[in-house]
Amino acid sequence: MLYLTWRNVKMKYRIFLDTANIKEIEEALKTGIVTGIATNPNKMAKAGRTYEDVLKDIRSIFDGPVAVEAISTKAEDIINEAQELSSMSENIVIKIPANIEGIKAINKLVPMGVKTNATLIFNPAQALAAGLANSPFISPFIGRVNDIGHDGLTLFKQVREIYDFYDINSKVIAASIKNCSEAINAVLNGADSLALTYKVFNQLFEHPLTEIGIKNFTRDYDSIYK
Repeated sequence: MLYLTWRNVKMKYRIFLDTANIKEIEEALKTGIVTGIATNPNKMAKAGRTYEDVLKDIRSIFDGPVAVEAISTKAEDIINEAQELSSMSENIVIKIPANIEGIKAINKLVPMGVKTNATLIFNPAQALAAGLANSPFISPFIGRVNDIGHDGLTLFKQVREIYDFYDINSKVIAASIKNCSEAINAVLNGADSLALTYKVFNQLFEHPLTEIGIKNFTRDYDSIYK
């Protein structure tokens, strides 16, 4: 993400690890290319822990942005929840669904200095509304759009075209990425950031020919020196 208090501020590209599993976070951080952590109630439920407990552990090993999701459904309740969550750390980003109640909340929270990510975006109109509400970040869900028989990449292209044409400054985070191909297609079509599960994150480093090459190099080395 692109706030001046965060490291690598001049670096445009961001990778957010989409997990609440501390062991996965620790392993991914060793690569040096994870610049944010994204969580949601589903991830917390799988971890069997509360936001407070998980955030405490994350903050002990990571000083970058951490995205947490508001679970309230009415604008005023979302605002109150977002203020409470953001008070835990200056690097907290509040994920808020891009429906009408969420947009109302974002419209109030942004002037307060609360960092927001308009999430659960499934059409360009939602992205436009979130951008007009000045949400610093938005998250189109590519994989879930594909799951219902539509083209998630087309959605992403439309969002990028609208934002570029109207000079909307919200940063676009490609979310609900199901595989490495979806991730790279999002990058090629202008994603400012990727939100990746631990499984897909690891796919970034994998190719069969790489493993074959390593085995061949090892075999050739052993044939000379052993």
